[in-house]
Amino acid sequence: MKKSIFIFILLSFVAVLAQEENDTSYCDSRAFNIGFNNSGISFGNSKHWNGIRFNTSDCDLGTINGLNFTFWKPGESITGTVNGISIGLAPAASKLNGITFGLAAAVAEEGLRGINLSGIAVASNGYIEGINFGGIALAANGSITGVNIGGLAAVANGSLNGFNFALLALVSQSEINGINFGGLATVSQEEMRGLNVGGLALVSQESIKGISVSALALVSQEDICGFNFGGVAIVSQGSVYGLNQSLLAIVSKEDVAGINIVGYKTEAESFTGLNVSPGWLDVDNLKGVSIAAYNKVYDRQNGLTIGIFNVAENLNGVQIGLINIAKNNSVWTKVLPLINMHFD
Repeated sequence: MKKSIFIFILLSFVAVLAQEENDTSYCDSRAFNIGFNNSGISFGNSKHWNGIRFNTSDCDLGTINGLNFTFWKPGESITGTVNGISIGLAPAASKLNGITFGLAAAVAEEGLRGINLSGIAVASNGYIEGINFGGIALAANGSITGVNIGGLAAVANGSLNGFNFALLALVSQSEINGINFGGLATVSQEEMRGLNVGGLALVSQESIKGISVSALALVSQEDICGFNFGGVAIVSQGSVYGLNQSLLAIVSKEDVAGINIVGYKTEAESFTGLNVSPGWLDVDNLKGVSIAAYNKVYDRQNGLTIGIFNVAENLNGVQIGLINIAKNNSVWTKVLPLINMHFD
């Protein structure tokens, strides 16, 4: 055993000396093998191997089945497949399947599948699937699926699916699905679904659905649906549906429906449900009940408003407040104190 270790150290040292420092395309294919038929123990850059393999730096890799140790960064060309356990400074292959641990990085050209751990980064030009932890970051040009933890960030050009956690940010060019936590922000170019938490902000170019919480804001280009808490604001270019809570404002270019509890203002094309605010309701149409200091309905109110100042262009219901204006009432009842009403 001691002799084998000595031979391995010697061969590794010779391999390092043999590298042509100024030629990054150089690939040393020499190996010392104990076994037969590409099986057993290999020391060096064997291309295909089954069993245990030790190498300084992998390049021009074929298929490795078993346990693969690499002690330095990979060569210029990242190729081949490793099925089993990959351990080293920066294990790299076209495909890494199984358990991959890189002290600095774990890198795949096509994808990683299994348990993928790295002190700095787990990175793939394709997919990452399984239990994935990058001390600083997870990054994929494709999708990331599974239990995904990026110490600072998890970034995917495809979707993020599963349990997704990063101290700074989750960022996806596609969908984010599952239990999603970004310490500062969770950002998606497409739909966001599940339990969504952004320390400061949740931002989606499409809809946000599920339980969504942010200390600062929820922002969506499409609908926001479910239990929605935006510390300062909930803002949607689409509609907002569900239990909606914000310390400052809920703003929608379309409809807001459900139960609204908002510190200052609800602004939407229409509101349906129960709105409670010490501030201002500002909508075109109301169906339901609004309790606010100022209820302004530009078109039609179907239901009840309670406030200091209530205004409706077309009232079909009741206003209770200090001043109540129903513009579709007769001249003597357009403006009344305490209570006003009109029923079609």
